[in-house]
Amino acid sequence: MTTAVKIYLFIILFPIINNGFCWGTSESNDKTELLQQEIKILEQRIGQTEAGKQGIIRQLQDNDRKIELRRRLIREFEQQSIKSSRRLKHIRSRVSDLEIQIDVLSDNLAVEESGLWELRNQVGERIAYMYKRLRSDKIALLLGSANLNDLSQRQRYLQAIARFDQLKLIELKLKRNQVFDERQKIIDVNRQLAVEKKTRQNELTKVNKLIKTKRSEENELKVEKIKKQKLLDRIVGDSELLHSLLDERQQSLQQIEWEIQRLEGRRPAARETWQPDVPFKQLSGKLPWPLERRTVVQPFGQVRHPELGTTTMNPGIDLKASIGDPVYSVARGQVTRIAWLRGFGNTVILSHGDGYYTVYARLGKIFLAEGDVLEPGQPIGEVGDSGAESSFHFEVWSKRNKQNPLKWLL
Repeated sequence: MTTAVKIYLFIILFPIINNGFCWGTSESNDKTELLQQEIKILEQRIGQTEAGKQGIIRQLQDNDRKIELRRRLIREFEQQSIKSSRRLKHIRSRVSDLEIQIDVLSDNLAVEESGLWELRNQVGERIAYMYKRLRSDKIALLLGSANLNDLSQRQRYLQAIARFDQLKLIELKLKRNQVFDERQKIIDVNRQLAVEKKTRQNELTKVNKLIKTKRSEENELKVEKIKKQKLLDRIVGDSELLHSLLDERQQSLQQIEWEIQRLEGRRPAARETWQPDVPFKQLSGKLPWPLERRTVVQPFGQVRHPELGTTTMNPGIDLKASIGDPVYSVARGQVTRIAWLRGFGNTVILSHGDGYYTVYARLGKIFLAEGDVLEPGQPIGEVGDSGAESSFHFEVWSKRNKQNPLKWLL
């Protein structure tokens, strides 16, 4: 390849790659911040878009991308809101448990304090009696003994009284310690309760903020959809704009083909850690459809535009679909690429081994990640509304060769 050809390809491909087609973008811990930053960049770029017909196409593409990012942002806020609501529920449960625990401890403390008060009275009366009377009575009691045996019995009696008094004093001390412990438990639980209540309030504030932000983003999404429809209305009535839109579509389809070629080029050196249950080449005419609906709006091969009369090559088929329709894997395979493609939105490529690939485009939600191994019929995602058409795009490749998907589907 000559240097001039290389430069020409770079000039042609750079706007496509730089302006929104990015394979395998890395995920950040703070998804919402990254999404908001990308939306802001797109808004700035839309505001600076040049006038003219090409500018209208660029606005449509950027607006399309912004709608997709806004949807992802709303889903992210929704997921965060659900998680925060679950945490809030657990915190409220802990607060309730702690309040019940405080009630139980308070009841226990009341019982312990009542017992302590009663025991103090008993011990106090006993000590007062000992100092006032028992000391003198003790001598009189011993001197009044009739004989040594009587003296010994009286002495044992006095020792038993002393032991009883000591036990009462020990019991009083233990009871006092128990009351102190119960009070300390209540203090500790109250401190924990205060922390939990503060955490509950913070989480409640966070949930309310997430809900408010989500509603704001939903309103912005409605505005962007209206803008998109206005742009589409302008394009539909203008043959030159329709030509530009078709050119953009062909460039995006070409980008998929280049990516298939790149994957195929490195396949011989790559070691697959999974194996298909049945070789893909044996599944011709047996594959399940990727959508429940099977209405083909654009067939494989040469397609003539009804208004412009121009003919373009469709490397796959386009199926009639509505936003939110589930999309399924047609065979066991590994996710090799996830990307956003102008005019086709989120695009997923599955490798099925031996150089066979399937392509799923115009997705909104995606339920998987690169490297995942999927089984036949496993959900890949949901149909979105990227591009001018309300449809789902599907391709089948054998090495570098386009295949008619209808010959593979059951």
